[in-house]
Formats: sequence, structure tokens, C-alpha cells
Amino acid sequence: MVQGIDVSHWQDDKSTPQKMDFTKAVKMGAKFVFIKVSERGGIDRDFEYNWKAAKDAGLLRGGYHLLRWDLSGLLQARIFCDILGNDLGELPPVADFEAPNQGSLYPSNSLLEQFLVEVETITDKKPMLYTSPGYWGIHGRNKYTKMFDAKWAYYNLWVAHYMRVYTPGVSKPDELEPWKSNKKPWTFWQYTNVGDGIAYGAESKGIDLNWFNGSWEELKIFAGINDNNPPAPNPNPTPKPDIADLKSRVNKAIDNWAKTL
Repeated sequence: MVQGIDVSHWQDDKSTPQKMDFTKAVKMGAKFVFIKVSERGGIDRDFEYNWKAAKDAGLLRGGYHLLRWDLSGLLQARIFCDILGNDLGELPPVADFEAPNQGSLYPSNSLLEQFLVEVETITDKKPMLYTSPGYWGIHGRNKYTKMFDAKWAYYNLWVAHYMRVYTPGVSKPDELEPWKSNKKPWTFWQYTNVGDGIAYGAESKGIDLNWFNGSWEELKIFAGINDNNPPAPNPNPTPKPDIADLKSRVNKAIDNWAKTL
């Protein structure tokens, strides 16, 4: 398997000028990183730095959005994609499905489906789903049948499953429905949240560590990387949106959505 990390602004001590040092993660053996892009309608405060610095360090990148239940999944998808702009990263965009449901307007997991379908529509790139066995066991079920719809197996799974006793090369995460029937029941596994943050370049004591379920060559294929025919740079890249302007447009979109309730 291939090791990687995932990060957000929580790996950065705001009282110091330095931020995440991704070169240290590479030296520790990390080959990929999932980076928090957004949550609900807000941008992760370290996203811009993390996105560029991780690429400069040579890591394969994937961006994730933490879904909240109190805002349209369509709107959250559009905000997420707007922030990523024309640089989607090398790995699939991710729906982080783990927030507590506190009086949601959305039945069961329709919010998640809204988000996933809209992201793929906008980016033409199949997104991935991040969740844990416990959370999925509650929120992954069909509201009416109480079963797990087969449609979810279309998306690759990044599963978060921490173990009290972890044995490298032996331990495996729980297999979730409906991915059990897939050739590989999970694509990425977040196996701990107490990795050595300092050693991996974070300012936080701990850091999330992950495995890719396959070899380095398989990961490159999954990321669409061909060493013999690398992608040509875009001669006319779309400029990233001004963050202040983006926040203003996001707030206006949220206000307009709220008026429809």
C-alpha cells in the first residue's frame, strides 16, 4: 500500500509565521495528501497555501469539502468547485460525510447525493466519498428501506476507521455496504489520527495518516498520471478567484438560498 496524509488549518499554529512543511511529509514516505478546501459555505483558511505547497513538494493532491446539513448540497458543491477553480488536483474531489445531523432539512443522505452529482456535473470528474463505519451505519441507509442503496458503490470510498490495536500489513478496516461487493471494498483508509504531526511537517502534535489500497504504480494510474506522457501545461490557465470576492459571492448565494426556505 502507499502512505499519505490529510490536512487542514488545524495542522497550522496560527500564532507562528510558518505553516505546514510538506517536504517533511515526503521525507517520511507520504506520496499523497487530501487537503481541506471548504466547509459549508466557508473556505479553509490554509487552503491556498496548502494547495500550492503540497504540489511544490511533489505530493498528489485531492481536495475535500466537509458537508453540513443546513445548506443545500447543490450550493455547497458549487462553492467547493468555485474555490478549486481550474486546478482540481490529481486525486478525486471528496465529499467529507461526517458532520452531526442537527435538525436537517434533508431526509437520509439526499444531501450527500446532491453534492456528489453536482460536483461531477461541474468538474466532469467522479468524486469520492469519505465516511466512517459508525456514521455510515446511521446516515448511509435509505430512509424508507433502511438498507444501503447499491448506487453508492459507483463512488470510490475513503474510509476512516481507527483501531485500538493496529498491526501494519495485517489490520484492515471494516468493509461497508455496498462496497463489499467491489473488487476493492475501499480505495483509501484513514487508519489513525494520531500520527507524528511534527515529523510529518505539521505544527500540530498529531496528524491523520492514510493508506492507498494498491501500489505506487496503481496510485499513479488512479490519479491519471502517465510518466511517459505527462500532461502539457495549460497555456491559458484560468486565474484563481479573488478570495474576498469569492467570499462575498458565497455569502450572497447563501442569503438568496435562505430566502427560498
